[in-house]
Amino acid sequence: MNPTDNISSSHGEDNISSLTNLGHPTQTMEKIFYTVSPIIWFTTALVGPLGLIGNVLNLIVYIRLGFSETIHICCAAMAISDIGCILTAIWFGMTCFSPIVQSLLAQYRIQTDLCLFAGFTGGWWHGAFSRTTALLTAWISIERCLCVICPIRVKLLITPKVTKMLVLIIYIAGLSPLAFVYVFLRFGTTFDPVSNYTTLFSHYHVKNDLNVLNAVSFLLYGAIYPITSWIIVSICTAVLIAKLKQSSTWREAITQSNLGSNSNGKRNLVSKERRVTKTVVMIACIFIMCSLPISAALVVSLFEREYSMTGSYRAIYLLNTGISLILSELNSSINIIVYAVAWSRFRATLLKIFLQKCCKK
Repeated sequence: MNPTDNISSSHGEDNISSLTNLGHPTQTMEKIFYTVSPIIWFTTALVGPLGLIGNVLNLIVYIRLGFSETIHICCAAMAISDIGCILTAIWFGMTCFSPIVQSLLAQYRIQTDLCLFAGFTGGWWHGAFSRTTALLTAWISIERCLCVICPIRVKLLITPKVTKMLVLIIYIAGLSPLAFVYVFLRFGTTFDPVSNYTTLFSHYHVKNDLNVLNAVSFLLYGAIYPITSWIIVSICTAVLIAKLKQSSTWREAITQSNLGSNSNGKRNLVSKERRVTKTVVMIACIFIMCSLPISAALVVSLFEREYSMTGSYRAIYLLNTGISLILSELNSSINIIVYAVAWSRFRATLLKIFLQKCCKK
């Protein structure tokens, strides 16, 4: 979901909205939404568990490899935030897009706007974890970029201890604004004896729906964090790709020169740094591609206020939310493949874990 949206209702049940009451856009988009919703739910339910297994394995591998290298610390931290992303994505997908929950509520004669409910109970949490992952990706890109430009100085300044502190700061910055979302938030119920239905609703207990704290969280999650991360990762990726090309030319020149023992050691070190840089570039490129729909949605929402959870273009908004949810899960799930392909130590440790499990059986 897009955290810039004010997904509250300030007057209880009078402001409850549902897809059946959409005025605009056309009924065609509503039909498409109802058709695609089960597909979105099935995809999130399928990809999610695989991503959870992959990130748990990532965490175990990096714990075994140790945290003497800063890249191990960052990747382990990203695995934790990715687990949070996937868990909240599964919950949001199940609540907002699954017909099972709708049928279950109807069975108990309860009605509510499930998408708003999913937004408060899962969407905001998913937004917080995904923004934390984005900030971690941005920091990894910056660190690798600096290591390529001025490696000796960076190695002295950015130590494992400094990296741990920076990761902690990123987590605090990424998750703490989540508390502001729930300031003055109220949940309530009303019962209609005629229809025998209970209506659940949520609203902010302040005038104009928002207070300063809510506005801060909307601004951080909806604009500053995602846009800044996307720009930083894009710029650093471009620089790293350019440096990789230069490194390839330099490596060829070194290969054709002296082949002494010192030269061999230097080539091995350069080869290791080059593999790390390539891995960071792959992670960054996946992040850029997977975050493109939500980035585009943020730009649209800045100029069109009806493109929101409660606006006239709600059906289109929710379709884009579903696509963004799937891409976010993919971004959080695919790292284990990147690590296994790019890093021999990671691959060897992962294989060792599997062999140990098989031997025990």
